[in-house]
Amino acid sequence: MIAVALVVVAAGCGAGGPTPPPESNPRYEQIPEDLCDRLRFEEVFDRFTLDLAPSHQDGSDYRTERSYWRVRCDFGALAPDERFTTEFGEFQPSGAVQVRVYHDLTGAVQAYNQDVANYIDLPEETGPNPITADLAGWWGDSGRSLQTALVLDPDDFTLGDFAASQLDVTHLIRHDNLVMMVYAGAVAPTGETAEAVTLLHDLAEALIDETASHLDR
Repeated sequence: MIAVALVVVAAGCGAGGPTPPPESNPRYEQIPEDLCDRLRFEEVFDRFTLDLAPSHQDGSDYRTERSYWRVRCDFGALAPDERFTTEFGEFQPSGAVQVRVYHDLTGAVQAYNQDVANYIDLPEETGPNPITADLAGWWGDSGRSLQTALVLDPDDFTLGDFAASQLDVTHLIRHDNLVMMVYAGAVAPTGETAEAVTLLHDLAEALIDETASHLDR
């Protein structure tokens, strides 16, 4: 009887039994401390006929937290031609790339969901002319974007009459234990909002690709 019971137990642990799920190991390792220095901003800007803005300063806000590594890299670009010029001056897209690598997948998923609520869903309800969309790419389907367009009131400035809008674009993605967000904003003529915001979206996407290419996997 004992022998039969052992055979039954052994059979239950064999091919016919439930297969435990494979362990999920983080794909991304610690963020390089010199990540911001590695980013080829000038090469990325050149694709969009933009120059590195004189106000652009290389720098890094690098932090090591209990459950993740984080870095923010600021950027500034300048259109050398007269594209999207307003009474405020040249078209100058600026913003930041924020990268977080979590020690485990669960932390990344929770952080991404919280960021979607804070930076996508909430502004969608309160922002000026908000438009949100799903972003799909090499990161899968864990991506969202937001764009807003605020028409500036000439009465709030001393520049005389003008028609300009403040445009802001946010791209947020998660890939395994990586969460990345790119923000880009600029002032552009109100009549050219569609063209200018498309450039900001393309720039944000290019910066995501550039940043990911320097992460350790």
